[in-house]
Amino acid sequence: MKNFFINTCEMVTKLATALLACLIVAACGGYQVLRVDVLKPATLALPGDRHALLFLDRGVVHEGDTLFAAELETILGVTRDDLVNHFYLGLRDGLQWSATTVNIERATSARVLVADTCLPPPMTREEIETVTRGREETLLLTVDHCKLRRFGRDSVDLGGNMLLRLHDVSTGAVLDSLSSDRLEATTELTADDYSGSIREFFYQKGWSHAGQLFPAWVPEERRIYMGHKLLKFGYYFLERDDVERAAGAWEVALWRGNGALAMRAAVNLAWLLERNGEFEAAEHLLEETLERAGRRSPPALAAYVRVRVEALEQRQADDEKLIKQLHGKF
Repeated sequence: MKNFFINTCEMVTKLATALLACLIVAACGGYQVLRVDVLKPATLALPGDRHALLFLDRGVVHEGDTLFAAELETILGVTRDDLVNHFYLGLRDGLQWSATTVNIERATSARVLVADTCLPPPMTREEIETVTRGREETLLLTVDHCKLRRFGRDSVDLGGNMLLRLHDVSTGAVLDSLSSDRLEATTELTADDYSGSIREFFYQKGWSHAGQLFPAWVPEERRIYMGHKLLKFGYYFLERDDVERAAGAWEVALWRGNGALAMRAAVNLAWLLERNGEFEAAEHLLEETLERAGRRSPPALAAYVRVRVEALEQRQADDEKLIKQLHGKF
């Protein structure tokens, strides 16, 4: 996602992908949309299934950030501390979707004013011991600075203004260091609610960071096609948890139908395979049906099937990472 720029003028996966399925929420274009939760691997490989995390704002402020702080608060309705706070709230809530158990606490440090060119060094082991003494946290996540700086006369960049470091409390080692522009967020800035949308932006950044640290459940969508009596018949059984009969109806549509019907039936069957953790089989089914249908498949439908094939390939790669991360085999 682009940075926010304001112009103020087999086993693990079969269990883990028992995709918290199937709240049916919409019907459009002859298909139902299923909201499902998919387990995604973390960017970092942190061993173990239980963690205690301390979130620390080091209070570092660059001198240039102070020049327009009051003016920006008046215009945007937010302060530096608002950004950090909503990042923390997003992180805390995102960790609730983690596949591992993570307890999170928060601490603060006194405000420190530094030169604009200063890049705060990581905390020393002695500093970490001082902050965590008497606590049970094994990981320390620090906000090493959070800029709220005006550029020129009428713009402020909020995309990559936060520097974060993750420390191993026992050794003092820095496990990860990143700028917040590496974290995803999707929200719209509205002139009627600058402060609200900015807070939501940083909340989403925090949520995204939770998925960087630990495997997490991520909401996605799947289609179940309905535009034929055989497809509807299969869906009738799916709603009643009779997967065998649902698959039977869709298999008939797959092998007896024309290009478009076969493709839609293949999408439905691929979902049944995917939710059972059979990603490779689902991918092959879609590829073979797409090849068999050829030009008889509508372009938009064929494009959707290719997207699903790519997603299934990614799930196979993610599966290997998840096995390692959830079992601590690195």
